[in-house]
Amino acid sequence: MNAREFNGITGFQPVIPRSGWPWYLALILVITGVTMASSVQKLVHQANMLYDKGNFNEALQEYDQALIDSPQLLEPKFNKANCYFQLDDLAEAINLYNEVAAESKNMELVAKAKYNLGNCYFQRGSKQKDSNLQKALEDLQTSIVCWRSALEIDPENDKAAKNIEVARLIIKDIIDQLNKQKEQQQQQAEKQKQLQEQLKELAEQQKALAKQTQQTKEQQEKGQINQQQADDNYKKQAEEQSQLKKETEQASQQMQQQDPNTPQPPQMQQAAGELEQAMDKQSDAETKLKNSDGTSAKQSQDKAAEHLENALKALSQENQQNQQQQNQQQQQEQQGQTQQQQEPNQPGEEQQQNQQEQKAAAAPDATAQEILDKEQNEKKQRQILQRAGYQKVEKDW
Repeated sequence: MNAREFNGITGFQPVIPRSGWPWYLALILVITGVTMASSVQKLVHQANMLYDKGNFNEALQEYDQALIDSPQLLEPKFNKANCYFQLDDLAEAINLYNEVAAESKNMELVAKAKYNLGNCYFQRGSKQKDSNLQKALEDLQTSIVCWRSALEIDPENDKAAKNIEVARLIIKDIIDQLNKQKEQQQQQAEKQKQLQEQLKELAEQQKALAKQTQQTKEQQEKGQINQQQADDNYKKQAEEQSQLKKETEQASQQMQQQDPNTPQPPQMQQAAGELEQAMDKQSDAETKLKNSDGTSAKQSQDKAAEHLENALKALSQENQQNQQQQNQQQQQEQQGQTQQQQEPNQPGEEQQQNQQEQKAAAAPDATAQEILDKEQNEKKQRQILQRAGYQKVEKDW
């Protein structure tokens, strides 16, 4: 399949194939009003042919050489961005599309760069829906800003208008999910606050009971009470100790039910472990009190109180971290709202991206629905591989 060559800049008309290699993106070869040197024209032509064959890395080398020979040319840079899009290196594609849009005086090329830029953000946002809703929301909002910019230049760009509608529907769904998450987080925070207060009260009660045990022991040693009175006191304290243990068990069960679908964070695991140890010491203390062994009972009670305080401390740290995360999320939402109102000429991008396997991809100028369909199909394939086990396949592209 040969690359199309154009007299001037023309619009892209992607065709979605039923099978086999996706139809290629129309690449730009001739610059309006500028005559390329034959060597540069040859390099771009060769690069376009490599692009059409799916040899994107090799095409990049040819485009790079063309830009070395004629660094002022923007069409090879635009085509180079298309290669990075196909290689799923969206960060690099975004950088190049932004450069083309900022440097070009050809508004048709600017409109194409803006449109493809919107597709980059849309594709990246679609990939993040399952891992980071907030980042997905920000990218989708930015994609709309880019498509609106393309529409301002080319009001007849029906694909950009349709893409905006598709993105808006997805954004609405994401916002609904984020609101649901917020509601769940608020409920979770309230439960943890109540649990925190409960642990604090249990620790104070355990200390008070240990103090009563110490007083009984001292009164017996000083002869202020006889053995029978001491035994009665210890028996009463054993009953109170048994009740404290039951309340500690209830607190432990409540902690285990905080979020059954999500693994417990380290602080919650630490708090749960401390409660288990506290209950063990409470059981020891109850047994010693029934045997009127005030000295050993007091030691176990002190240990139980210490574990309760440790559990309270770990839970407090978890609550603080949750609050910090909620604050950061709110800040990100505010930044996302501000970003939605601004033109993303030079957006801040992550400088390091994981190199992914070269694979067939939707064309850079595909519609949002085509990108979305492709991402959903890839997601299904990933799920199938995860269930069946990974098997390396031969690439035919």
